[in-house]
Amino acid sequence: MNQRTRLTLQFVIGRGNDGKDLLATKSFQNIDGEASDAAITTTAHALISLQQYQIFSVARQNTYSLD
Repeated sequence: MNQRTRLTLQFVIGRGNDGKDLLATKSFQNIDGEASDAAITTTAHALISLQQYQIFSVARQNTYSLD
């Protein structure tokens, strides 16, 4: 079974006229599918520290190929 992993970060980049948060998404693909959640969390925190915007969410997305 082939696994691909993506790390997705969402940032609050402002507020809309309706008062809701405006979000921007940055995704990192080709993450080692066998990387632990702790390793991905550490990587996410390192990337977040380099950003100017407040973090809204962090997500790990695994995709499996049923070969």
